[in-house]
Parts: sequence; C-alpha cells; structure tokens
Amino acid sequence: MLETVDLEQKLRKSAYKKQRPALQQRLYALQIACRDAGIPTIIVFEGWDAAGKTAAMKTLTRRLDPRHVTIHDIQPPRTYEARMPWLWRFWLKIPRYGDMAVFYHSWYRRVLIERVEGSLPRQDLHRAYRDIGNFERTLADDGYVIIKFFFHIAQEEQARRLRDLQSDPLSSWRVLPEHWERHNRYAEYVTAIEDMLKRTNVPAAPWTILPATDERWARLATLETVIRRLEDALQARGQALPPETHSEDDSPATMD
Repeated sequence: MLETVDLEQKLRKSAYKKQRPALQQRLYALQIACRDAGIPTIIVFEGWDAAGKTAAMKTLTRRLDPRHVTIHDIQPPRTYEARMPWLWRFWLKIPRYGDMAVFYHSWYRRVLIERVEGSLPRQDLHRAYRDIGNFERTLADDGYVIIKFFFHIAQEEQARRLRDLQSDPLSSWRVLPEHWERHNRYAEYVTAIEDMLKRTNVPAAPWTILPATDERWARLATLETVIRRLEDALQARGQALPPETHSEDDSPATMD
C-alpha cells in the first residue's frame, strides 16, 4: 500500500488559509449534530515520527466543543496496566454516546512498535490482530464511527525533520533516541505497517493513508475525511445534515 502513495501532494498556503476555516466550521456543526443524535466517534492518529500528526490533530480539534471531545496521548502501558488484559486500558477511554475521542497513537502500538522492537512474542501477533478486529467490530456494531489515519513520509523526509527539530533549542526536547532508533529501522517498520494495513483495513474501520510531505495538504485531508465520515454516519441513521455555512474567512485566494 505505502509504495502507491503519492508523497508529492501539495497545497499552496493561500489555498490552505482559504479552505481551512470553512472546514473547521463544518466539522463543528457536524460534531453538534452527532452529539444530538448520540453518535460516538473514535479518531486514531498513527504514522511515522515527525510526520505532522500533532499539528493535524490540533487543526482538527481547534474549533470543536471541548466538552464533547477528549484527546488521549497513548504511552507504553504502566505497571498496573500491564497486569490487565492489554485492551483494558483502551476500553476505559472509549467515549460515551454523542462524544468524540481522539487517540494520538493507539492499540496499534502492539502490532507496530512492540512487534518490531521484539517485545511481542511472535505467537502473540496473530492473537493481537484477532483482539483488535473483535474490539473494533464490537464498537462499530454498537454505532461507533471509527476513523483511522496513517501519516506517511519518506525516510529521507523524516530524517530532515528530526534534524530540524533537534537543531532548534526550543524543539530539541521533542526528539528522543528512540525516534532515531525507529528511523534507522524504517524498512522493518514498513513491513509491519503494510501487514497492519492489510489485516485491519475493514469497511467498519477503514484506514486513510495520508501523504504528509506537505503538512498543509495532510491537515486539510484530515478535516475532509472526518467531515465525510460524520456526514455518512448521520445520513445512515436518517438524520438531517446541518446546513452549509460560509466563514467570513472564505475570501478569494491570492497568489503566494
């Protein structure tokens, strides 16, 4: 899958500034409509380190009602969490009906990082995929909208971004040794990612692979994908879509 992604997708700054406010406003209207209809949403952000996931997540949530959206930054399981069934900690973070949960990394850590780094025994890999399939299928059957993003960049682009972050005293703290270790094992991660996408790209919880070389393009594509999925969910339940509105920022784009 990854080799077919066009990493040269680009968007001019003027076009981005023109389109973004209207998309954010539309997403807010859909959030309120889904809240009123009791439709819960789960959004998963996965992808390469330094691929722009944080910026896209901020753009996505900036104008949403914070009372009905929760962001979860998923870290390795703590001691007590490791003593429970591995999906237990994710069940605790599932949003209530009508609300939205955004996962910055997710249960897919198990079949990516744990797989490549060797902490997941080979015999447990098939079991992990089975658990993920059952987990997402149960949620989808209960009416949850599951939106999964993978932010894709080339290895050379990732190296450039990590170096840029590391050279700036204000952002150097963001680059950890583990980021470079994963970068150096890029080919191994490609194998794991391809396997993950193949096994878990299902109609109830499809993956959207985002070319993230141009961060502006990736941010707008994130907004457009979530908007489309929420509109589909409302229509599938016989709910009327909120009327289209136009932001004051919708002025004609100028040349950069």
